[in-house]
Amino acid sequence: MNGASAKKKLDEILVSRQVVLVTGKGGVGKSVVAAALALRARALGLRPLLFECDAPARQSLLPKGRPASDEVEECAPGILAINQKSDDAIRDYAAASLPSKAVADLLFENRIARLFLKASPSVSEMALVGRIAILAEKHGADGPVVVDLHATGHAISLLRAPGGIMQVLRRGVLFDRAKQIEDLLRDPVRTAFVTVALPEELPVTELLELHDKLRELQAPEGPVVLNGVFREPAP
Repeated sequence: MNGASAKKKLDEILVSRQVVLVTGKGGVGKSVVAAALALRARALGLRPLLFECDAPARQSLLPKGRPASDEVEECAPGILAINQKSDDAIRDYAAASLPSKAVADLLFENRIARLFLKASPSVSEMALVGRIAILAEKHGADGPVVVDLHATGHAISLLRAPGGIMQVLRRGVLFDRAKQIEDLLRDPVRTAFVTVALPEELPVTELLELHDKLRELQAPEGPVVLNGVFREPAP
């Protein structure tokens, strides 16, 4: 795929998908790529939402932008953003999934329940990916939710979370919600994964392993962004 066709493919994804998930090995610049995709979506006339997962304190990667907070708000002209912390995601997801906020508050007032939720396999991951799905549902008509996912290993854990929840619960409201989220993550019409690498052995090796796992999870693969070039490539 040459430069023009790759740009056309990325533009098509930004215009047509509800969720664009960006991941890769730590240190390859996936956060910069996610910010660049949000900027490109704005240039295409959309109003994207940049969803950061546990981002560290830093200056905004967007021109004339400010750091994202724990609430959805405009952080640069025409671009919404949120920095979702994993611990907060459990409460936020419960409030959106349970019958009422009062029920969610009662659950989290119980110390044992809080400890159980944080310690249970897949719960924090499910909460985070659940928040992504909820915001995609609310925001989808305006533009894509561009997700700056964690590095490869944690990102795969997030993608496996709905299946893990369904294996435990088998039925009920949370089972149904997990199934809806799994369907979203596997739907090539609504979702695309954009992976990022550097032109180096370890990032490329991890990238190939990541794509093997994406196929295993039936996740829709999008373009690969090679975030750098060698000025003097080896002969």
